[in-house]
Amino acid sequence: MRIAQLAPLVEPVPPRGYGGTELVVSLLTEELVARGHEVTLFASGDSQTSARLLPIVPEALRRQDIPERRWAAYDIRSLLKLEELAGQFDVVHNHMGWQALPALRGLSVPAVTTNHNPVKDYCAPIYLACGSLPYVSISNAYRRVNYPDRLNYVATVYNGIDIEQFDAAADSARSFLLFLGRVCPDKGTAEAIRIAKAVGLPLKIAGKLDVNDRPYFESSVKPHFSPRQVEYLGEVDHEGKVDLYRHAIAVLNPINFEEPFGLVMAEALACGTPVVALNRGSVSEVLSDGETAVVGNSVDELIRRFPEIEKIRADACKRRARALFSKQKMADGYERVYRNLTERP
Repeated sequence: MRIAQLAPLVEPVPPRGYGGTELVVSLLTEELVARGHEVTLFASGDSQTSARLLPIVPEALRRQDIPERRWAAYDIRSLLKLEELAGQFDVVHNHMGWQALPALRGLSVPAVTTNHNPVKDYCAPIYLACGSLPYVSISNAYRRVNYPDRLNYVATVYNGIDIEQFDAAADSARSFLLFLGRVCPDKGTAEAIRIAKAVGLPLKIAGKLDVNDRPYFESSVKPHFSPRQVEYLGEVDHEGKVDLYRHAIAVLNPINFEEPFGLVMAEALACGTPVVALNRGSVSEVLSDGETAVVGNSVDELIRRFPEIEKIRADACKRRARALFSKQKMADGYERVYRNLTERP
């Protein structure tokens, strides 16, 4: 099958650090190529892939000195190139988001959009105007809160990870709690600090800090730093991330929003590391309370139930990751979507 993968241009594919969507696009693209599909990746020129790469810009936008207000112009360049080459593909897979939707309506080939991010107020009119296009949700929880009756959801496909890159040795020494992800109110960084202090364990914070989140960081996160209690590592690469997972007692995920999926949870499970999480968004789909995680409805409940972590076995976490969140499982799901789209009249 001839498949076009339309990626965002903000980060390379795969990302050098933070970039969940770009990582998913990379894993899916490589798996599809391995299965014999002819894949074309629309992405930045510093992307690395075994597919045919169509570089829309030389480097990812975040790596260039380009004002953010101009980024949309490069998205349109990508869509113009897609329109020019559409006849070369059997199906187009949009990971770019709302920016691509109006252009997809006029394509001569089927196109499906994976909704990696919530439908916010500013872009909802675009989604609703293009509601009849095929959409894939990355969790059932996602579609329940993102216009389930007005968007044409054709499947739910969980994000996949490369399980083999995370599988941890059984004798890894675990000595701290871990918060991994963007440092911001939505991800619950301050709540993670509160949990760690309450249970008396050191916390390592690893993640990206955007300019917009700097005030939150300065007021609610940084004042709690201390060498033995709360340590901020900044953004880490893949190897650093895996090493942190493998040596963490648990990953703290006290999110304050309806997160569509949460790769951090799947990655932690693949390392045999349990998760302590607030029951928001897809948490109860990704995690199994009492078996691979402690899932609660408040920070106080998570603190009270924290000792239950000792009963969670690493092999149970790994089994769940392999069963639900492998890159192979993800590719299986998207192959079914592609076939359904291309076989119907």
